[in-house]
Amino acid sequence: MTGPPDKDRKVLLVVNNFPPVRGGSAVVYDNLARHGGGRVMVLAPRISYTDGLPLIGWREHDRKAPFPVRRLKLLRTVIDPPRGQWFGKLGFRLHDVMIRLRLAATVLWLIAHERIGAVCLGELLASGWLVGLLGKIPGVTTLVYIHGEEITTDDPYDPGHHRRRHGLLGVDHIIVVSRFTLGAVRRLLGAESPARISLIENGVDTARFRPAAKRADLLRLYRLEGAFVFVSVCRLLEKKGIDQAIRALAEIAPPRPDIRLLVVGQGPYRARLEEIAREAGIADKVVFTGLVPEEELVDHYCLGDVFVMPNRALPDGDTEGFGLVFLEANSCGLPVIAGRDGGSTDAVADGVNGIVVDGGSVAAIAGAMARLHDDADLRETLRRQGLATAAAAGWEEKSAAFLRLALEGDAPADKPRDGAR
Repeated sequence: MTGPPDKDRKVLLVVNNFPPVRGGSAVVYDNLARHGGGRVMVLAPRISYTDGLPLIGWREHDRKAPFPVRRLKLLRTVIDPPRGQWFGKLGFRLHDVMIRLRLAATVLWLIAHERIGAVCLGELLASGWLVGLLGKIPGVTTLVYIHGEEITTDDPYDPGHHRRRHGLLGVDHIIVVSRFTLGAVRRLLGAESPARISLIENGVDTARFRPAAKRADLLRLYRLEGAFVFVSVCRLLEKKGIDQAIRALAEIAPPRPDIRLLVVGQGPYRARLEEIAREAGIADKVVFTGLVPEEELVDHYCLGDVFVMPNRALPDGDTEGFGLVFLEANSCGLPVIAGRDGGSTDAVADGVNGIVVDGGSVAAIAGAMARLHDDADLRETLRRQGLATAAAAGWEEKSAAFLRLALEGDAPADKPRDGAR
């Protein structure tokens, strides 16, 4: 750059997954904006693209947010439109065109009127078509945020990964959240990428996620009084490995009658998980909370003695891109058990802030759960080191690195670019 950077310029984040939507990527984008000193503007939807229903609570979220948020009805087509809505092939295409036109017009208007110096796309497949448009606008940097599964998972919309490659090759910068994701992007692009790839690992809000005493009312509600609690907090999907944790609990339960597994969250795999608990004969030891209020999330983490999510890669390539929940659990004072697939080893160092296991092995998961139940000294060591790990991963520096990269072109210090590592 020549001369000092323009401190009034902003980054526009174009994202489909944003609060009140739950999930890791939504947390990442919210915190990048929340700690961006007003220099990050968000463009997000009012309606869920998963089912076409209104997002409950978006107005309240945006009113309290210390950063500007603009909302459109949709930024992409709905995966599962409400029943009775006509979405034949022609209707779907026309609807898609209208959404794209409205999104393009809004992005161009914001660039012209809000001193937008960079546009970052949060979902590559859904919004990658914007790359060609943004590339024609002088003075605007384009970036894409990659978490992992959107690169590794097979998708019928992009069976040969051609759309993904085209989108990545067209941006100025690619941001990845883990070394696993970095490797996946490089394998996809090969030697063709002219863009810079920078690693900004996910952070944790240490002011919010803090150790706290177990709430007596929640212990009574879930019948956990006097129990040693393994807790999982996640969207209930097969890749999270909660099915394996249930099977492992059944292995170690007979000589340890005090153990329980508290499963916090909702998702399409819940019915199967409940079935597995019944088949294993431990339905009375596995508690499913469903979705909990956002303001009670930390209290649910703190009901646990150990956090467990032995994630694994699925045959279609779907896997954990990073595992933000591991840092949240560490920040609440919990040692963690993680699977070694995907990017979870960027969040969890074996023997430092948790134990890393083969998520495909019930025996390995059971061994780790038994060790952490039986060895109070080990739990305390991992708890203490986990708190230190979380403290070093605050969002302030993550957001600052994002802004430097987007608006000044500076890659984060000691993070890899093309060809590094």
